Amino acid sequence: MSLMDTLTRALFFVFLVGSMLGIGLKVGKDEILSVVRDKSWLVRMFIANFVLIPAVGILAAKFLAMKPENALALILLACSPGGMSAVQFLSKKKEAAALAYGGGTTALLSILSIFISPFLITLAIPRGMTLTVPYVKAILFVSLFMLLPLVLGILIHRTAGKAAQKLAGPFALIGTLAFVGAMLKLLALTKWAKGEMGKRGLIGIILFIVISMFIGWILGGPRKFTRPVLATASSMRNAALCLAIAFRSFPDQAVLTALVAFVAIMVPANLLYTLISKAAGKRAEKRAAA
Repeated sequence: MSLMDTLTRALFFVFLVGSMLGIGLKVGKDEILSVVRDKSWLVRMFIANFVLIPAVGILAAKFLAMKPENALALILLACSPGGMSAVQFLSKKKEAAALAYGGGTTALLSILSIFISPFLITLAIPRGMTLTVPYVKAILFVSLFMLLPLVLGILIHRTAGKAAQKLAGPFALIGTLAFVGAMLKLLALTKWAKGEMGKRGLIGIILFIVISMFIGWILGGPRKFTRPVLATASSMRNAALCLAIAFRSFPDQAVLTALVAFVAIMVPANLLYTLISKAAGKRAEKRAAA
């Protein structure tokens, strides 16, 4: 069973490759490695995405009145950071450092979630349930469509800097157009999923996204440009990994519906946050200039 047809999958692949390649073309090796070398950032990123947000989701699933399938979907999402769609918003940063932190953090969370998320989910789901995790496919996917384009872009940036700067914009644009195309292709599915969830379920998703965004923003400091990076990276959960696990582990299709509904809200919520963040940044620049 697949939620996406061949064209939609192809558009998503193009989006990832184009966006990660665009980031690599704009930044150098040192900027990307600075993300891994920043121990404070790694600790705060880990606490936000593998401790606090999972705790919020798991506690909500266990103690709030909600349908069992929605509670299960919430546990999956809360424990699975590294949403690849975050690249769409994080790749639009102008500063090289912000780009490096955005692309590097998304790739790092996507890799870590493959190994850490199943462990967290196993601890949280009811006894008797077992997880089937497509480790090999997940690792290959991240390697081919995220890490390889990023590394290739960095190599071009290093060996042909002028060409890299000229190519970065077109590749980023291709990624954006592919992302928009994929979202439009999924519009009917996401609209149906939101209708199935009902108002109460949708409000719960919105609250979870806002809380995740707030946790990321708080732990994203003290540098100003890292706050929106971690806010976006934390609120866009790894729905692709959750869907892959749910397909193989849970027969109840209602779990998949809740996951799709989350995607339907996650993307526009982060688009709104990005627009507000940019507007606030411009106002701050004007005030500083005045």
